[in-house]
Amino acid sequence: MNKLLWVIIVLSCIITACNQRSKHIIRFSTFNIWELSSQKLCTIDEKGTGRDPQVLAAATIIQRIRPDILVINEIDHDYAFPEDLTKNARRFLDAYLNQGEAAITYPYIFTAPCNTGIRSGLDFNNDGKMADADDLQTRSFGEDCFGYGQYPGQYAMALLSKYRVDTTHVRTFQKFLWKDLPGNHIPPGYYSDEELAIFRLSSKSHWDVPIVIHDKTIHLFISHPTPPVFDGPEDRNGRRNFDEIKFWRHYIENDHALYDDNNSSGGFARDDSFIIAGDLNASPDASVTYDNQTAIGQLLYYPKIQDPKEFVFRRNKKDCHPTVKKAGTAQFGHGQHVRVDYLLPSRAIKVIDGGVFWPDLQVDPQGFMLAEKASDHRLVWLDIKL
Repeated sequence: MNKLLWVIIVLSCIITACNQRSKHIIRFSTFNIWELSSQKLCTIDEKGTGRDPQVLAAATIIQRIRPDILVINEIDHDYAFPEDLTKNARRFLDAYLNQGEAAITYPYIFTAPCNTGIRSGLDFNNDGKMADADDLQTRSFGEDCFGYGQYPGQYAMALLSKYRVDTTHVRTFQKFLWKDLPGNHIPPGYYSDEELAIFRLSSKSHWDVPIVIHDKTIHLFISHPTPPVFDGPEDRNGRRNFDEIKFWRHYIENDHALYDDNNSSGGFARDDSFIIAGDLNASPDASVTYDNQTAIGQLLYYPKIQDPKEFVFRRNKKDCHPTVKKAGTAQFGHGQHVRVDYLLPSRAIKVIDGGVFWPDLQVDPQGFMLAEKASDHRLVWLDIKL
């Protein structure tokens, strides 16, 4: 009996410690789930359970890592329900995440309009033709939109949270014009004055989403800049990517040249902590630079931001890929590993752990196959201590 009592006491201590940890350690994550489309999210059985293999793999990874706050890139906005842009996020939650023995739920969802697949009415790609409705599902359609998408709502964003989103103080910058960003890198002579008068900086949007965690507020700065490819010698996408990332520098510095979608000017004028989150489509090893730095270098070497790479890319963690010579969060082309997905906290935030869900094939073959099936990107997570 004494031995059994001792076991009970030890287990009680472990449970108590876990409960304390759950109160003070918050797990943030970002995950670009490849083309998380309405069609895939609506692939369900007669009981409403998700059946798309790729989405099931992504959901299983999320259930395994169990983030408290999750940023999703490449999720469709279903414009068949314009009054409720959370429709697909709720489908993902109800049909996939909240299923099975490891079900996980999020009571708070935030989405807002994005520029993807929204026609500009002008010839942004200079191919001599303005895309119209007949060009839907084509590249030429996407390239004449405010943000690339072959149909409205493709490649949008969503936030799932276990903690309350302070919607009163959310700021979005979907319609901020590229020409209004101080020191912008618009390709000289490529766009007409008529095009520049309406050309938006964000290929999706820029969001400042405050989340109330116990008695503290942490702001998530969420974006998904355009890939710096699929253009010509003018480097219009590379330049736009650089400036979409540059936007956050101006925002943190409270630059009054900025204005949000409610026409309120200025940037971040609070003392609250923040985390920049999302697929930024920018590698530290990029060869193209502007202002003598890479696009992501604008953030990685900024004094008000910390780069938690020593936590994210620890080689002794089972959820990291131990054979990758350079730290990576995505796999492109012929097995090329690149770092493009980021969680970058402000200096005041205490990071205690992190990782990339990229298990080793020999150590965790099931996890490795899940990661391969779910996306060309990997889920990135950070634990912070309040």
